[in-house]
Amino acid sequence: MKRLFGKQKDWIFPWHQNLVDDPITLSEHLVHKMHNDRNPLLIQLEDKFASREYVEKNSDCKLPKLYHFLQRGSEKIPWDDLPERCVLKANHWSGDSLFILDNAPDPIPNVTRAKLPKIRSKKQHGYYVIRNGRDQYGRFWPKWRIQSKLSGVLEKDFPVSLEWGAYNISPRGIIIEEFLMGDDGGPPVDIKMHCFGGKVGYIQFEHGRFGSEILQNIHLPDGSLIDTKGEQTKWFNDNSIGNLRDHLGAEIVDRLIQVSEQLSKDTMYVRVDLFIINSEVVFGEFTNYPRSAQPQAPQWEKLGGEKWREARGASKIKEAEL
Repeated sequence: MKRLFGKQKDWIFPWHQNLVDDPITLSEHLVHKMHNDRNPLLIQLEDKFASREYVEKNSDCKLPKLYHFLQRGSEKIPWDDLPERCVLKANHWSGDSLFILDNAPDPIPNVTRAKLPKIRSKKQHGYYVIRNGRDQYGRFWPKWRIQSKLSGVLEKDFPVSLEWGAYNISPRGIIIEEFLMGDDGGPPVDIKMHCFGGKVGYIQFEHGRFGSEILQNIHLPDGSLIDTKGEQTKWFNDNSIGNLRDHLGAEIVDRLIQVSEQLSKDTMYVRVDLFIINSEVVFGEFTNYPRSAQPQAPQWEKLGGEKWREARGASKIKEAEL
């Protein structure tokens, strides 16, 4: 279900109406947060540029190198001043219109590339790896088109007004950052730390973003695997990984937890997205409303709901946040 206000869409999904006074599941808590939590900090956390300052003040976590922040109104991209590889994105947007320039002599490995342009399908996403003027789907992206796409995004409000933190980001701009490379020279593994009341509840370990499919596991802080298979999730368990501490090493997992708890101490719930680059933890971004509160697999819903309720009982954060 969706509504249209003026010239721009305000996306309202069926589960956004599932607002209850005493949330039980993860998605119920997220919906309650979307309707009720107006902590100004959420805006800074969602802002991909302003959040860097918060990270610097509250942790010793490394940040990707910042090349430029081009504020709306003066967002002309300095193409001649960019490195061979970098990331371009709008600071208020997510899930679409992110460009990775791949102009080094050797292409980024582990990126599935089409030889000829293909019609966009549901399996494609809005992250574009640009090499020789074409993305991984084979479509042509000259510099003027990338500029036009990003400038157009800056003119749009975030499409889900209930995601209050993202919807109210100001000023808007294009952020150009370092492209972080994993151990194999390709995109690093996404490590998403779900934090409740300043404590890590579980870890979402996800890789294959630019491949044929995304593989995902959910682990407890002790490294043990939570089975998230079910009809309500489109993601897949990665059967090659059992205990995360065995896979990454206990020292790395402890460091991921330390950084995440430094960065989540001021809010009832936030997802802290991190990377491991050369055995060092590097910050990615904050996510207040993962998947816009869409219900997930039953095991995931139950686990997240339990962690949130535990945090509600122990935290001094204001009640509106639950």
